[in-house]
Amino acid sequence: MSNSFHHLARGIFIKDNKVLLAQATGHPNTFLPGGHIEFGESAKDALIREIDEELGITCTVVSLLGLVEHKWEKKGILHCEINQVFEVTNEELTTGFNPESRESHLKFFWCNADDLDTINLQPYPFGNLIKNYLNGNKDVWWESTLNSEIDDTNRS
Repeated sequence: MSNSFHHLARGIFIKDNKVLLAQATGHPNTFLPGGHIEFGESAKDALIREIDEELGITCTVVSLLGLVEHKWEKKGILHCEINQVFEVTNEELTTGFNPESRESHLKFFWCNADDLDTINLQPYPFGNLIKNYLNGNKDVWWESTLNSEIDDTNRS
């Protein structure tokens, strides 16, 4: 089995107790906006670049929330990733409509915090971490699925 490693910067837009999520065409899971950090690029700069590429907006990075390590399997290849997660803001975004993606394979939508458990958010520790954050828990995040078994939600 081949292996693949990903270093990612993810952003959480929070408005009206809703979180902005992304979904790739043809995939059941959802995820936070952001993407791969290029070699030699800071996580903050990567997140600003990825948000601009995906949504065509400029975001402000408010704070580092923490890290989530995760693994999954795709077509027999084990993938491991480190997600650096930041709270981000943008005054143009409103929860009255879903922002349009600049990338044809992605769609973005607002999700009520109470619904995070029902939309296959990956990595799955994000659901509880986000709900705890919205309920006032400002502890630094660190979660890992690396010692967990891969199940059907993490295999394609």
